[in-house]
This record gives sequence, C-alpha cells and structure tokens, in this order.
Amino acid sequence: MPKVSVCVITYNQQRYIRECIQSLVDQKTDFEFEVIVGDDFSTDSTAEIVREFVEHHPGIVRLMVQPNNSGGTRNYLEVHAAATGTYVAHVDGDDYALPGKLQAQVDVLDQDPWCNAVWHRVDYFDDQGHFCSGQTADLASFESGLVTFSDAIRLGFLSVHSSLMYRRSARTAVPVDRRVLDMYLTWDLLSKGHGRILDSVLGRYRVAATGSLTLASQRQVRLLAIEHADEFLKKHPEHRRDFLIWALCRALIDGRNLQGTALNFLGLARRSWSSVRWRDLSSNLQRMRATQVQWRQAQSPVRAP
Repeated sequence: MPKVSVCVITYNQQRYIRECIQSLVDQKTDFEFEVIVGDDFSTDSTAEIVREFVEHHPGIVRLMVQPNNSGGTRNYLEVHAAATGTYVAHVDGDDYALPGKLQAQVDVLDQDPWCNAVWHRVDYFDDQGHFCSGQTADLASFESGLVTFSDAIRLGFLSVHSSLMYRRSARTAVPVDRRVLDMYLTWDLLSKGHGRILDSVLGRYRVAATGSLTLASQRQVRLLAIEHADEFLKKHPEHRRDFLIWALCRALIDGRNLQGTALNFLGLARRSWSSVRWRDLSSNLQRMRATQVQWRQAQSPVRAP
C-alpha cells in the first residue's frame, strides 16, 4: 500500500485540474504515494483530463466519479474514506503543490508519533493575476510550529485545507451524508494529539476560482461552525474557556462587520461561559489577525511568479 494518499476534490475545473495533478505526480519522494481524484459528476472535460493521468500514471492516479452531483462534502468524505495510505493529504482541484511538499510533511509525521496533522504556508493567487506571498502570515506564536487543540479552538482557522496532511489512524469516520467543515476535521485530529505548521511555502491556493461565497452561504458556514463547537464542547468541557474566547472574538468580528451571526456566537459564549479576562480576548484577536494572510489588503496587479 502507498505510504501517502493524496485526495483531490474537483468539480467542473477543467481550467485547473491538469496543473493540480501534474504538481502532485511530479513530487520527488522516498516513498510510494497515490493520488485519488474525486470528481463530483462534472459536466465539462474535467474527468477526461483526469483519465489521461490515470492512463499515463497507472497505479498512482485513480479516479472516483460520483454517480450524480452530490455536493462537495459527500465527495470529500467518500474520497478520504477510500484512502489507504498511512498518511492522507488533501488538495482542492483548483490549487496545486510546490516541489518538496509531500516529503516535508511525511518527514514530520514520521519523526513525531504524537503529531496527527501537518500544515504549511501557501501563496495566495487568483485568476486576475493578484498574488500574495504566504510569508506574510506571522506564525511566531506557534513555538517550533507546534499547534495544540487549544490553538485550533481559539483561532478557528489554522491554514487552508489544501495544505493539510494527517495521520489516517487519528481520523474519526464521519457519515458521508453529514455536513462538516474543515474546522470539524481539524478539531477532531488535534483532540487526540497535536499538529505542526511548517514555516515553508509548499503550495498555492487559488482565491475565488469560481466566485466568492454568497452572504447566505457565509452565514450557513458560520452557523455550522457553531454547531460543531457545541458538539466538541460537550465532548471536551475542559476546553470551555477556549471555546468561550473563540466565540467572543467571532462575535466581536461579526458585529464589527455587521454580520447577523454575531448574536449566534454570543449564544455559544453563554453556553461555554467561564471566567475570562479582556486581555485574553485582545491577545487572541491580535493573534487571529496576525496568523492569517491579509489577502484583501495585499491585492495588487502583480503576476504570480
């Protein structure tokens, strides 16, 4: 069996999928790996492009096509459930890997048996030529790149999901008909160990490849995140304070941005209430901002190298 399974999720991405898969099959490693591409019943030539790779890289690239358009979450869960590697990486079909990605992440997981997940920096770019270096995020608060469960709760976001590689044995099976966010999967992995963020840019993340989320869908994502928090709060009441700090920070951010979900986050804060100092909230808000690439501020007509 391959040591690593790379799961690629795609739908109607004929413009991007070739670059994505090529960046993976070109990876130089001292171990065997497979690339599993889950196509959510594309209506363009995405599947045909993937089949070219299956033909040219037999035993490495394989294609799973949904019988109908089932949605990104089900496609994701089914492809990851099909992974056989000791470690599993994820890359969205419109993103791509840079040289050395797989080897660097495997080396960390091999050396640290308590590490369940590894992320890395990514560059951000879009179809209009805007480019933002992943080095702009400040990761100094992660000492030696260590990420704890508390970190993951308080920050909510660590890195884009296309940078994740995780230990398959640490993953809890999720029913394929359930809606889950990347956050849920991150919290699940780090509730049983810790993670690492590599201080290297090893991938590129395409911003708004097929259009931004609508305000309605952004609201749905936030409400689902609160559902996840309630579930993990029941499982891990010892982290009540971490959930409280995250909920209050999100309420402040959403309130400032006039998002209706500010009240929903205040409800989560009430359910996770414990003693907290304003200094802790202020510090966490600064950390949330520092650890994220400020894409909107960095937009400029500079072509990606």
